[in-house]
Amino acid sequence: MINVILFSLAQNNDYSLKRLVDDLEMVTQDDTQGIHVQEYDDTFLKATYWQKKYRKGYRYNIEIKDFEVVEEEIVNIADFGIQIFEGKLLVFGNKQMAQKIITIIGIASKNSYVITEYVINIENLVKRICKNKDIELIKMKLVDITLDKGLLVNCDVNLLTQDNPNEIVMKYISNIVVISFKFEKMLSNITIYKSGKFSISKIDIEDKDEMIQKIIEITC
Repeated sequence: MINVILFSLAQNNDYSLKRLVDDLEMVTQDDTQGIHVQEYDDTFLKATYWQKKYRKGYRYNIEIKDFEVVEEEIVNIADFGIQIFEGKLLVFGNKQMAQKIITIIGIASKNSYVITEYVINIENLVKRICKNKDIELIKMKLVDITLDKGLLVNCDVNLLTQDNPNEIVMKYISNIVVISFKFEKMLSNITIYKSGKFSISKIDIEDKDEMIQKIIEITC
């Protein structure tokens, strides 16, 4: 699964993405980290942040018949995208990598962008999902379902087996803490948590740009 973290982004002043791309090259010119920009124009940017680290480990040396310390190079990457009109920054990775991306953008742009984590209201989001005819509901997790007086249970619901999944979802919307779905003609499942976290099953490279756009659309 791939974690997706969504941020709100706003320009403090007239600082274009083209200028950001130029300035990013100035602040990431070393061999420990960098940003590779794939595409951009005045309204969107698609890029990859990479970070190089060295990790020490042990390896058995047959010749000396003992373990020796070895150092291996590890490169971590996180794809991200900026959509100016929608005011969104999406990071495909963990919070640590996301924070590094935000920090670099802040340094390069001299804090010309205000970036804050996007707060998701899962009930409003579920309502938009249910109204979208191009979305197939897969499953959900419910908490605090009343079975009897003083008896509450949590449960997982397979929505693929329900005759009217939208009706079931709306009935228990206030109890949803996790919901999974997929967009029509895409194989990847998207899971949204009440905490605001997104996760996506393995994405086909050809669908990634469209997936990003669809996620932004349902969260706007």
